Amino acid sequence: MTVSPLATTAFASALTWERWPDLPDPVGLKGMYAGVSDGQLLLAGGSNFPVPRAQGGVKTFARVVYVRPVAAGAAGDWRVLENALPVALAEGASVTTEHGVVGLGGAGAAGAVAEVFLLSWKNGALAPLKKLPGLPEPSATPAAVYWQGRIYVAGGENRGEGQAQFLSLDLAEALARPEQTAWEAPPTWPGPARFGAVLAVLQIGGREQLVLAGGRIKTTGPARQDDYLTDAYAYDPVARQWTHLAAMPHRALLATCLRLDIHRLAVMGGSDGHSLERMAELGAKYRIPDRIMIYDGRRDVWHVDAGAMPIGAVGTALAECDGGWMVAGGEYSPSLRTAQVHRVALANRKKESSR
Repeated sequence: MTVSPLATTAFASALTWERWPDLPDPVGLKGMYAGVSDGQLLLAGGSNFPVPRAQGGVKTFARVVYVRPVAAGAAGDWRVLENALPVALAEGASVTTEHGVVGLGGAGAAGAVAEVFLLSWKNGALAPLKKLPGLPEPSATPAAVYWQGRIYVAGGENRGEGQAQFLSLDLAEALARPEQTAWEAPPTWPGPARFGAVLAVLQIGGREQLVLAGGRIKTTGPARQDDYLTDAYAYDPVARQWTHLAAMPHRALLATCLRLDIHRLAVMGGSDGHSLERMAELGAKYRIPDRIMIYDGRRDVWHVDAGAMPIGAVGTALAECDGGWMVAGGEYSPSLRTAQVHRVALANRKKESSR
C-alpha cells in the first residue's frame, strides 16, 4: 500500500459541501438510480424501511422518480412523479449519457434483476422508459461507468454470491438495434468476485484506463471484515489488460466515487465492516464511516484524511452537475436511510451550467 504523508495538509479542504433540498421521502432512500437529462436531475427508485427493521419492519422498494432543475441549485423543491417506474427497484448502477440516464440491474422484492433501461426528460416531461439489452444475469449493486460511447459494468451480487462479471455495451448500437445488440465480456480483473465496488476512468501511464477498487466478497456464510476489499486494478481498453494498483488504505463497500479530474478520484464513505460482531448490539448507534480518500493515478498513491462527508453513508445516489456532483440519500446505519442531499465540488472549481 502506498499512502501519501502529505495528505492532511494537501487535501483536507479539497472539497466543499452545500446543502440542497432534502428528498421528499421523510425516511430517505438508498440505492436510487441517478443522473441528468436535459438540464434536470433525475432520481429514480430506491429502498427503505418505513418501519425500522429493529421494530419488525420490512424492506420496501420505490417506483417514484424525483425531478428538479440542475440550475435551481440550493433553491426549490423536488417534483414527485409517483409510480413512474414500471417496477419498484433499487440498488442497481446508473450512468448519465447524452441520451439520458441508463439504469443497470438492481433488486426488487423478488431479488436481483437483469433489466437495463433508459430514463430521459424531454419537452418538460419524463419520456416513456426505454428498455435496453439486459445484463446476462441478474445483478444487484454492480459498478458502472460510461466512457467513449460504451457502458462498462463490473461485479454485482445475485442469490448471495458476488460476481466476477466485466461487461461492455455500445450504447448507440443498443438504442438503434436493441434486439441485435449484446453485452460483450472483456477479460475480468485478476482478483476475487465482488459487489459494491467503485469504477471510474482515469489517465494512468498517459492513457485513459478504467479503475476498479474495493467492494466486498459475497458468500452465503457469515460475514467477516476480511470480506470487505481494498484491492484496486486498472483496465486498459486498448491493450485489453489489467494491472494492479496500490490498495486502498481503508476498506470500502458501496462507497461514493467522484472523478475529480483526469488523474484523481475521491472515494467517500462506504462500509468497512468494522464491529460486525457488535452491529446488532449497537443498533442505531452504529455508523458508516464518513472519511474521504483520494487516489492519484500519476503516482499510484492514496491520500488519506482528505476531509469528511456531512454524513457517512453507503448506497448514495450520485450525479455530476453544476460544476460538481449531487450526492443524495443513502444508508448511514444498518437499515436507516437519510433524506439529505448535498452538492459537493472541488474548492477551486467554479459552478457551470448543465446541458
